[in-house]
Amino acid sequence: MRAYAFTDRGGARERNEDAVFMGGIIQRAEMDSPEAADLPEDRFMAAVADGMGGGPGGAEAAAAVLRGLGSLELPAFWDEAREAVLRSLSETASELAEAAWRDPTLAGMGTAVAGVWAKGDRALAFNCGDCRVYRIRHGFFDLITKDHSLVYELYATGAITEEEMATHHLKHILTSSVQDSPDPPRAFFREAPILAGDAFLICSDGVWEALPRSEMERMSRAGPPEQAAVRMAGALKGLGCRDNTSFLWLAWRVRRGRPDARGTAQGRPQVRRRLRRAICPTDPCRSAPIRSVTCNTPRRPVASGAPRHTRW
Repeated sequence: MRAYAFTDRGGARERNEDAVFMGGIIQRAEMDSPEAADLPEDRFMAAVADGMGGGPGGAEAAAAVLRGLGSLELPAFWDEAREAVLRSLSETASELAEAAWRDPTLAGMGTAVAGVWAKGDRALAFNCGDCRVYRIRHGFFDLITKDHSLVYELYATGAITEEEMATHHLKHILTSSVQDSPDPPRAFFREAPILAGDAFLICSDGVWEALPRSEMERMSRAGPPEQAAVRMAGALKGLGCRDNTSFLWLAWRVRRGRPDARGTAQGRPQVRRRLRRAICPTDPCRSAPIRSVTCNTPRRPVASGAPRHTRW
């Protein structure tokens, strides 16, 4: 599996509070082009974190959540994998709370995060906050995570369109994140099959706010994954984005014997199994075989009138 990582502070921010993880944490002020790496197809973790707070606390929170996720060992069963991810997010939130207690200037530090935990021909996508995971198949982007934000709730009810989410005046208000907060982090999980030629895009909100889905799809169809990742990075740099922008493009190679997206295996016939198709609750215009679940950590007492998670 070939991965392409990109992270940049954008054209308006003084620092980059995003970070990406693909075998190690990448946290830089800016990058001219994506960095490529080979990851093992049998099992790996990849993730993008978007630190909040407008100060050094955001970058520290992003690095902390990726350290926790990167140290996990993949269990044998997906239910255990979900529990492991959620436990890691909760432990990071406690770590951030302790850091803020020691240094009051870090109060409110937090991060959004999204990732893919892959094992063989299946992947577990997850997110907390407004970082996203898209599955790319035949040039089409299917959103397979669910944002924890007020604008996503408006979009899910049909009150606003997907395009209006990127410019809405309430887009900075999150309903869950990994944060120094009385509210425990909530995470959304979805299992997805991996077929030959599939790819996944993990990105921060700075990416999907700057590039409409139609534009990302156009880039993915114009050439191989490496060229698509370079085009996306170039487009983001050219726009001079107001926010930090980070993404991971994960591309599975076409190998002999692996089923492809048409239901055939390279080099041998294969019986197509009829998959139950369900309308994706996070993406009303698309359909995909899904198994999704939202998990909560055990709730702690919440002070009356406690503020929601706010991204500035």
